[in-house]
Parts: sequence; structure tokens; C-alpha cells
Amino acid sequence: MKKNLSKFLLKEIIIILAIIIGFSFPLTARAQNDGSFGFSASPQIFELEVFPGEKITKEIDLKNLSQMPMPMLVKVTDFTALEDTGEMEFDESLNDPIIASRKWFKIKNPNFILEQEKRVFFEISIPMDAEIGGHYSIILFEPQLPSFYFEPGQPKTVPVIGVLFLISVKALSLEPIVVEKPIEIVEFRIPEKEKMKNLEKALASISQLITGASAAEINIVEKNPSSFFLRIKNNDIFHQKISGKILIYNFFGKKVGETDIKKTTILPRKTREFPADISQETPSALKWLPASISDFLVQNTFFGQYRVSLDLEGEKNNLEMSQALYFWAIPWKISLLAFSLLIFIVIIRKRLSAAIKVLLKR
Repeated sequence: MKKNLSKFLLKEIIIILAIIIGFSFPLTARAQNDGSFGFSASPQIFELEVFPGEKITKEIDLKNLSQMPMPMLVKVTDFTALEDTGEMEFDESLNDPIIASRKWFKIKNPNFILEQEKRVFFEISIPMDAEIGGHYSIILFEPQLPSFYFEPGQPKTVPVIGVLFLISVKALSLEPIVVEKPIEIVEFRIPEKEKMKNLEKALASISQLITGASAAEINIVEKNPSSFFLRIKNNDIFHQKISGKILIYNFFGKKVGETDIKKTTILPRKTREFPADISQETPSALKWLPASISDFLVQNTFFGQYRVSLDLEGEKNNLEMSQALYFWAIPWKISLLAFSLLIFIVIIRKRLSAAIKVLLKR
């Protein structure tokens, strides 16, 4: 097999692996042309803690989901993750066995024909001088399909499956390696598009004129934020699994919104952006209204100061951390509309009262 996969095949692999990296989806693959053949692999991921010099024997079960036997090629490669997105990126730039964990794998019979089911055995040998920390590889199962597997005129898209290996090489010393700040909140803020920037700048300038010092950041929104921008960095030498919550409290300490931060793996020295869309809590007094109306009222009737609490936890070492930010909600458009409506009602009421008095005098 060539050292570099073709662009066409690589695109297909990335699509499949983007699903796998979530660690929670069934690991199966099918041809995209007519779904006439495909296969699955189990387990989907190996998460191993090992020591230098250790040898481990494992197996992967393959299952043919079609009626046709498939010639199979097995390959191991290293992978890393792109900054922010966490998208998987194959990496064969390192060849030193101390670092390149793909060099640790020895697959028994890497070329075979998958008829119905097949158990693939392999051995992982950790070098005595292996670098302490996280190492990340993937075993790719690639069908070698001749042309008669495809219908004439149809695109010859080949399904490829990858099984992930998250390998943590531990030190032989009894003293653990301690990182002072293993997880760092790089950014936690309200997106700029949801803020009233002109008003923020005006208030900051007024505050600076009065106090003579630079004002602290002021967050002002017109309506309740629908999302928050969150980036977290893993400073550790091992991967971390991070989860948590974002909670919004009003001036009286009542929770008015929240969202879950789903458990996500961050590779060492990488930064990951987390989606944080807020679900609003509809007050019981508004639940009888249609959803579109109640949602509009909830989003546009926020007024005053609010506190946003970010609470995170990691699976390793009982890691916990939190951070808070504050914002002011000033729904000036709906407030102006309500004020205008009130003035209109007062004027109409006075005129209507005067007309009724005239009618009663006749």
C-alpha cells in the first residue's frame, strides 16, 4: 500500500473518523453507492494505561454485513487533533519508536479475506525508553475491492473503519508527574454578535472619566444570550475527558437557563472549542402560551444583572474547576414598544372617557 492515501480515499476516512472521535456512535461502515456491502468492528476504542517495557495482546472482532467476502488490508497510523475543532488528523511525520506509537503494533496476518466474522489479533510492545505521556494511534481496516464489487457507472467509494487507541504511558516511579494547571479555561465569554458594543464602549468611557482608571469589562446584551464561547486547553501530558454545565442566575439567585457540556476528550497540549447553546427555562406562568410566543417572551424580557456559572470536571484526579462572568440585559426595543403601548392606552382611555361623558350629557 502506498505511504499516502489518495485524496479520494482520505476524504472518506476523515468523514467516518469524525463520527468515531465522539466515542459514542456504532462503528460500522457501508459503501455509499448502493449499501450492498459493509462491515463493523468491535470494540470501537481501546483506552490503555501501560508502563515502559510492557507487552499487551488484544483482539478486534470484525463482522461482514454483506453477502460478499471482502479482501482486507490492516494498517496502523498515528493521529493528532486540530486546534479548536478537535478534528482528527493523521500524522506519520514521527518515526522514532520512543514517540511514534504506531511502531509498537504487530498485527498477526494483516492481509486476509473477511467472509462472515474474523477476530484480528495484535500485540503492542511498549519500548523501555518510551516517552511518558499520551500516545494516539488508529488501526485502519481497508477493503481491497476489485471493480466487479461496484455497479457500472457508480462511484467506487470504499468504506474504511478505524479503531482508536488512546495509550497512556505511565512512569515506573512511584511519584506521579504533577502538572500545576492541567486544565485551563482559555476563553469563556458572550459572543460579540450578541453584545451591545456601542453601549459598552460608552459606559466604559464614562467610567474611565469618572474614576481615572480603565473600567472592568462590561457585558451588555439586548436579550438573553443564546450561546457562550468556550475554549479549554489541556496542559497535561495525558488526554483529559472534560464535562460540565453552564448555569445562568438572575439578580435574585434564581436559575433561569442552563446547558450541559458533553463529555469530550482533549488531547495533550491541545485546545478545544466547546459548543454551549443555552436552553431557556420557561416560567410556569407562560407555559400555557404557544411555544413560539413563550420563547420570545423568555428571550426578550431579561432585565438587570445576571451571573453565569461555568462548572467543569475531569475524569482524572477528580479535577474540578469553575469560573463566572456577569452581564447586564437591557431589552430596550421591547421596553420602548411596551412604553409606547402604555402611552397609547392612556391617551385612548382619556379620549374614550371624554366621549362617554359627552354621550351621557345628551
